[in-house]
Amino acid sequence: MATTQTASAAPLRDSYAQTVGNASFEAARNKYGLTKNMRDGATLHTFMWSFETIKEHMEEIAQAGYTSIQINNVSAVKDNSELGKGNWYLNWYYIYQPINTTIGNYILGSEDEFRQMCNIAHQYGVRVIVDAVANHFTSDWDVIDPSWQNEDYFHPARKINDYNDREDCTQGQLSGLWDLNTQNSEVANRMAEFYKKVVADGADGFRYDAAKHIELTNEVGSSQYWNTILPNGAQYQYGEVLQDKNVREADYANMFGSSSVGGGGITGSNYGQEMRNSMNDRSVASRFFTDLRSGTSADKTVTWIESHDNYCDRQSEKYTADQVRASWAVMNAMGQGMTLFFNRPYASGGQQEWFSEKSKIGDVGADDWKHPGVVASNHFRNAMVGTDMNITNCGGDNCAMVERYKSDGNPSNDGVLVSTTERGGANLSGLSTKLDNGTYKDEVSGSTITVSGGKITSGSVEANTVAAFYNAKVDTTPISSAEAMPNKGSFEDTKDITLRSFNMANVSYATSEGASGSFKDGDIITIGAASAGGKDVTVTVTGTGNNGKSVSHTYTYHKGAQTPVESVTISGDGVNNGRLNMDLNSTTSAQLTATVTPSDATVRNVAWSSSDPSVATVSSSGLVRGKKAGTTTITATAGGVSASITVTVTGEIVTPQGTTVYYPADKFGVDSTYIHYRVGTGAWTTAPGAKMEEACDGYVSFTIDNPDQQPVELTFNNGSGNWDSNGGQNYKGSGEDILVENGKLTEGAAPCAVIPVVPVTSVAINSNDFFSIQEGASKKLAATVLPANATNPTVTWTSSDTAVATVSSDGTVRGVKSGIAKITATADGKSASVTVTVPQGGDPVVPVESVSVSGIGVSGGATSINVGAGLNLNATVLPSNATDHAVSWSTSDASVATVSSTGAVRGVKAGIATITATAGGKSASVQVTIKDNGSVILPESITITGDGISGAELSLVQNKSVQLSVKANPSNATLGAVSWSSSDTAVATIDGNGKLTAKSEGITAVTATASGKSAALLVTVSKNGGSSDRFSDVPAGVAFHDEIEWLAAQGITNGYSDGRFGYGDHLSRQDMAIFLYRLAKVHGVAGAASFTPSDADYARFSDVNRGSYGAKEILWLAKNGISQGSNGRFKGNDKLTRQDMAVFLYRYAKLAGVAGAASFAPSAADYRRFSDVKQGTFGAKEILWCANAGITLGNSDSSFGYGSKLTRSAMAAFLYRLNKLV
Repeated sequence: MATTQTASAAPLRDSYAQTVGNASFEAARNKYGLTKNMRDGATLHTFMWSFETIKEHMEEIAQAGYTSIQINNVSAVKDNSELGKGNWYLNWYYIYQPINTTIGNYILGSEDEFRQMCNIAHQYGVRVIVDAVANHFTSDWDVIDPSWQNEDYFHPARKINDYNDREDCTQGQLSGLWDLNTQNSEVANRMAEFYKKVVADGADGFRYDAAKHIELTNEVGSSQYWNTILPNGAQYQYGEVLQDKNVREADYANMFGSSSVGGGGITGSNYGQEMRNSMNDRSVASRFFTDLRSGTSADKTVTWIESHDNYCDRQSEKYTADQVRASWAVMNAMGQGMTLFFNRPYASGGQQEWFSEKSKIGDVGADDWKHPGVVASNHFRNAMVGTDMNITNCGGDNCAMVERYKSDGNPSNDGVLVSTTERGGANLSGLSTKLDNGTYKDEVSGSTITVSGGKITSGSVEANTVAAFYNAKVDTTPISSAEAMPNKGSFEDTKDITLRSFNMANVSYATSEGASGSFKDGDIITIGAASAGGKDVTVTVTGTGNNGKSVSHTYTYHKGAQTPVESVTISGDGVNNGRLNMDLNSTTSAQLTATVTPSDATVRNVAWSSSDPSVATVSSSGLVRGKKAGTTTITATAGGVSASITVTVTGEIVTPQGTTVYYPADKFGVDSTYIHYRVGTGAWTTAPGAKMEEACDGYVSFTIDNPDQQPVELTFNNGSGNWDSNGGQNYKGSGEDILVENGKLTEGAAPCAVIPVVPVTSVAINSNDFFSIQEGASKKLAATVLPANATNPTVTWTSSDTAVATVSSDGTVRGVKSGIAKITATADGKSASVTVTVPQGGDPVVPVESVSVSGIGVSGGATSINVGAGLNLNATVLPSNATDHAVSWSTSDASVATVSSTGAVRGVKAGIATITATAGGKSASVQVTIKDNGSVILPESITITGDGISGAELSLVQNKSVQLSVKANPSNATLGAVSWSSSDTAVATIDGNGKLTAKSEGITAVTATASGKSAALLVTVSKNGGSSDRFSDVPAGVAFHDEIEWLAAQGITNGYSDGRFGYGDHLSRQDMAIFLYRLAKVHGVAGAASFTPSDADYARFSDVNRGSYGAKEILWLAKNGISQGSNGRFKGNDKLTRQDMAVFLYRYAKLAGVAGAASFAPSAADYRRFSDVKQGTFGAKEILWCANAGITLGNSDSSFGYGSKLTRSAMAAFLYRLNKLV
């Protein structure tokens, strides 16, 4: 056990007394008009800004009217800087993965920089809220500080299964993160000392991340955690309490509200959703703003338009800065609860990339936080503290007015803020108002309105505007700035610097290396090439601000000492003695590699060049592409040292006739991605451009006609106004194949160069397994082929006895004479069959006279639904005793609306489709209009339910059936039509209504798909029979019966001495070792049978001794790298978790030589498979290999079950499936 380090007690700083009670602070606060109480003002969320960046912008923050700033978690966190190199996408979530209770981390800066930043904030009258991660540490145990590596400090590892179960929600692991044992007094005391230290260093408040995952006082296990950590000297504290069914919002709000002298509260997440609903509606209708929906009072609510989670989870990325500003201004001006303005990453969101990576973590974000409209809203709010409020719309939902007033006859106390959308310009004259008589001036434009007798008598506002008409009490000169990003840093060779300009004139830059010039916002310069190692390089930016004041800032960067390159060598495909021969008739490319010596040379980046690109080109990664016969020299250069090879090209290449462009399908959707382009300097396509088509899993493509192989210029969009134009720069490239992904264009990349063959996995017939028809009567059958994108979906129909019944190519069965026949539908080797009986001497054939269609909302042969919504139609066949009364359904346009075999319609995209029901040669139709309504709630995931299902697995005995159904998450989501498939219909079939029938012994995966979401169920079918001969607790028909029997037959398990297998018992780590060792002997793994532990082996683990149970097997595992134990112990009696199981099986698979195991690398699609397995999660690679290999499907809720204990029965199934791979 690691030794405990107890932090020395921090002095208790009284934040309120040292700010509001301090004359210097009050003078600064009053200068900028900031509110006395933090809850009455606006807070700027400086998301991922470093302490130094915040410090540099503190004057602007105060000028912009923010009472407080909210910074990120200041504790030590898991360091991912080397992997991400400062990129947002790979780093932002590590700020929420603490490893210790010390101040300072690689994202924000040091503790000294934190203290300095707080001191500067207070000099400008601004207060500091720190994001406190008090619920958990990182998921990576190995990087947690040794002083915290005590398992008593954390709750047992288990996932949260039900977020509305308070104990489950507060005691389980959130996303696999180590959950702090909040009932442990040592944990509570250490965290309390840490937060006191943070306040002592200058913090004024806390936002508690994942607060609802920490139990309230005495709620679970007599917890005193909150009572211990909240008395820390802060003046304002609030908790992230995302609202749900059983969260106890009011109790959390009251606890935080009474925790500090300045109060506190909880997040209004439901209100934030309403704000985004207003943007979906493209309006500022007052109905969206009036109800806080927080379950508590306004003074205990923190409101936002979007949080960092909303943005980073892509819930709010699509909204433009104009939309956010319009809604923020209204919400903020109302003055109800503290408001939080989230600062997005620079040049990201809206019509730009999600994370454009045009800035790095630590840099200042986008400039909208200081936009004149946002600033005016802050100033207006601050000036109106203590006044009454009224919100109304001005002439329509695209214009909102927030009135603040005292009705005391003094217009200097009153004001109105008006916010409009792009469709909302309005003449305000004639509108009723509660303002006192007088003239009011807009802070932003300088225009005025006049009020007399309860009416606005003159004044107007333009569209897409924020106007604050009031008596401003602070300097309202618009903020302007010029700066460089990053603002400091060290580098090895060269460094890119982004120049920023906001509301500036005549901006220019100059470097100490002699470069200079004018620039515009976002321009990038490169420094360092002209400087020796060990020297500083400076960048100075200058310009003229809005008030005519000159602005000048100098930034210093250090170029590190250099270890020179001594040599460069080139190797690769076909390179021999410095030469490479390429015959274009057999190959057109070769991959080269440059080796730089020494390996620790400062400049390791290699630059490639070709002396004659018309003969062969070379990419930045060393990929040589032959162009025509001839000779060229390919050179690799690093640190001023070069190496070259001679490339001789022979033969003739067939010139490609086009340029194929690939783009991620998940950006705009497989069916809604358009490419807008031009070839060379030619004309652009007509917007939105050409529709791209699905190319392979994860990508869409389009081939541009380009016989001369000219450069192409590209942008992408969704056909409805949402564009990816590379931040306004467009994408430019050339060649036969181009990949555009994550804001980057790569020439020569073809992720879908080989179009995969998609096999048919199942065929299902829309009929009962048995049906009857009379002689001369007919019944039309339909077959569903899955997956829908199968390469060869063509169905052929056959009858086993055409003398009894025939079947046509369209599935129409006709009775010929009495008897029994089997009707089979086959596609790509997969089949489904039904049995038809033609009775003897049957009743005469009764023809269908009419068919009619009805359903909820159907009127006059027409109805409408929203995109993603479902509609159940019913067909009535007359007469009711018609012989051929079976109904088949069809749609005129499946891209607009689909219809199932039972009449279930699902809206796919906006448009009109005709749904037709046919029976006995008669038809009826309904015209269905699909509306694009953003308010439709689509499921986040779906779950398969039914009797006997446990953990996404089901066991059935042959010839048994069970009815399955689908449940949507959230429960109010629109499910739409459901389709079903079985990966092996020889094992089990499933019809279109979810009826599952076991056919023969084996395993199959049943998949349900609805509203674009899928869920899988692993079905094991066992033989008929009585009780097992081996184990009393494993009767035939129980899940994994056959797998356990196999395990016993191989001698891998003998069960317990009482005759039981221990079916539901959790598997211990030592039993896992024994099972794997015995399996290795079965597989003939080299050295397993003859293994005898040595003295060195026994010295490996302190808790594995000679003669102890499983010692030999445990040490064999360790000897072969399958297990390393923890802190010198194996912990054999501990129960095995599912993630440890995956790690053990993967390592065993590599040892046993399972194909593809050693080279497996998870793809982006793999990481989307399970909700609780992300990049950086311990065991992620091994878990995803198990999933790819078919060893595990995870749980029905789309999770893997991270942290859950493994049962012995489940282990038998996993070993059985692993055995099939060896």
